[in-house]
This record gives sequence, structure tokens and C-alpha cells, in this order.
Amino acid sequence: MKKQIKKIIRKIFFLYKEDGSVVLVLWGIKFRFKAHNINRLEELCIIPNLDELLEKNTYFPHPIGIVINRNAKIGKNCTIFQNVTIGDKMTGTDKERYPVIGDNVTIYANSVIIGGIKIGDNAIIGAGAVVVKDVPPNAVVAGNPAVILKLN
Repeated sequence: MKKQIKKIIRKIFFLYKEDGSVVLVLWGIKFRFKAHNINRLEELCIIPNLDELLEKNTYFPHPIGIVINRNAKIGKNCTIFQNVTIGDKMTGTDKERYPVIGDNVTIYANSVIIGGIKIGDNAIIGAGAVVVKDVPPNAVVAGNPAVILKLN
């Protein structure tokens, strides 16, 4: 039910940044607004694989300050809020360095996901969480360091 509601909302209302403009999609109609003082997406976020993420139906409700490492793997139908960092550990093999995020994951504002960890499908990362260990599917985590608050 929650997934269906998200899909309906995305079809009715979607906001993203494109070529120096803010694009509002309302009932399938695109409205472009020139964002003053912002010329490129890079000034707001660092998302190297943005087109790929949008194809996977990734939703950015507030696309400001998001940093995603180009080698991080993000599943389908994820929601990523403002000021989220998904980064590498800087040491170790590739498997140990980069996060892998499952499908239908919601990552709330100001969260940090670092290192070669796995975030399971349908997980929820609470606002301000610092995630440095694996998160099982259907879990809700929060805190610094993040701990499991609920497991469905």
C-alpha cells in the first residue's frame, strides 16, 4: 500500500533540478523555474549517476546537499532526503569500501552511510543517523552510530 501511494504521489507531484532550473512535474506537466544563484546541479548536490537513479525511480524530495559516491549501489524506488552522504571508507578492497543499498529504502535528512555495508530492502534510515554497519531488510535504524530501533 505504501509503495502504491508513493508511486501515485510521484506521478502527481515531482520536483527535481535540471540544467540550472527547478522542474516541477504536476499531473504530468513539467513547469520549469529558473533557480536564481544556482547554475548547475553540482552546486546543490554531488550525484554522479543521477540519470541512472532517476530511471530506478529514486525520489529526491529536497535535492540539496546530497553526496553519493559514484561506486555506491542504490536499488530501485529509494527515497533520499536532503544533506545525505553515501560514501566510501577510503581503505580496503572495493567490496569493503562502497555501500550497497537495497530496494525501497528511505534515507532521511542528514544521514551518513559510510563503507562497504549493505542496507537491506525496505529499510528506513532515521534523520541524522550515522550508519557504519549492515542494516537488515525491513529495519528502522537511527542514532550515531546507528542502531536498530525496529525490525519487521
